[in-house]
Amino acid sequence: MLRLVALGIILAAAATILVVALRPPLLRAQEDTYCRPPLKFAAGACVARCPAGYEDRGQTCVFRSLSR
Repeated sequence: MLRLVALGIILAAAATILVVALRPPLLRAQEDTYCRPPLKFAAGACVARCPAGYEDRGQTCVFRSLSR
C-alpha cells in the first residue's frame, strides 16, 4: 500500500513537471499571434506602447523587474 502511494506521488510530480515544461512555449506562441500590428501584447492585453516596467520586444512587452 505504501509503495502505491509513493508511486502515485512520483507520477503526479512527473506529470506536473511535464505540464510546466511544455506550457511556456505554447503560451509564447499564442501571445505572438494574439494582437494585430501595430498593437503589442503586454500583461494580458493589446496595447499601443509598452507600459512602464515592460521591455519592448517587437510584438510583445516583457516585464522587467525594477528592483535590479
